[in-house]
Amino acid sequence: MIKKYIVFLLLPLVFLSPNSSLVFGEDISYENDIDYLLTKYFLGEHEEVIRLLNKYFITNQQELSYLYGLCYLHLNMNTAARDYFLITLKEHENNYEVLNNIGVSYYQDRDYANALKYFHLSFISNTDYLIARENYNTVYEKLISGREIDSIQPIIPFTEKPSIYNSLGWFYYYCGDHHNAVYYLKKSIEEDEKYQFSYISLAYLYDEGNNFTTALYYLTEAEKIDQNNPDLQNNLGVVYYHLKDFEKSENAFKKAIDLNYMFAEPYNNLGFLYLEQNKNALSEEYFLKSNEVNLNNQSLRAESFAGLSILLKLEGNNESARSYKDLSVSLDYRMNDIQYIVNKLQWNKALIAVWESI
Repeated sequence: MIKKYIVFLLLPLVFLSPNSSLVFGEDISYENDIDYLLTKYFLGEHEEVIRLLNKYFITNQQELSYLYGLCYLHLNMNTAARDYFLITLKEHENNYEVLNNIGVSYYQDRDYANALKYFHLSFISNTDYLIARENYNTVYEKLISGREIDSIQPIIPFTEKPSIYNSLGWFYYYCGDHHNAVYYLKKSIEEDEKYQFSYISLAYLYDEGNNFTTALYYLTEAEKIDQNNPDLQNNLGVVYYHLKDFEKSENAFKKAIDLNYMFAEPYNNLGFLYLEQNKNALSEEYFLKSNEVNLNNQSLRAESFAGLSILLKLEGNNESARSYKDLSVSLDYRMNDIQYIVNKLQWNKALIAVWESI
């Protein structure tokens, strides 16, 4: 029912356990070991990383698009970098780090108008992302002042070890290997104990496993680093909701909105929170607001329409409830899958019963 939200990028590398090598036919080589590949990347040997990717992972270019893009970006092969970043955007719409890096690629091509455009898109996708704001402001100020543009060095994020290990954690999560997912997320924190994103990521995993106390621990640790993170506050609201502390849940969702009023997820979450408390007018208001600010997240829009459908059913408006349910399912067919609703959306039995009766 309550939707968690986290912005991330996958660098999905096909390998086994942290200390193992892959077997490709008869070839067993240290070159296809993840630690070897990452070492080459961290050493700046981007051509070698591309060679190894093409040798061992040629059939996984789509899944590895972001890593390819970063390597080509470092090599100043900007058209190729953009091609791979655009592939990444198909799976991670409006991801601020990818948008920023597209801006960097245009900057390196001396296309400063498009560089500014993508730095701007990156920043409005996440107004807490200071790298994009710094890049935009620096390029803009240099342009209007007439100073030498080549003195600017845009920041290319997501290349440090904490980010890489965090991405590997998410890759293993999507492979269903939670042991290695947790291993790499914790390894990310070992590299940088102030890397907040990995605390939030661990909390997400524990929340999904219904281990809400541990999830709350990691979110509390993340809050010590920076409490003004809308993703963090939204996820705190989710955990407090599951712990039945509705007052703290409401406060956290509202703080997430205060930090980013275009963040659709906490509006949707408040809709479900108020629905459970029989505050129907507020519930409807926040479901509608979620759809108003939601620019392109189709699955979230489907969930908000589902919430409105349930609300209308409870109010006895069966015809409108059915219309909203049909609209919800048309946007995301998984809304007809009870396992998806239970495992991913975490609806309770009462909501599911109403949904199935519509």
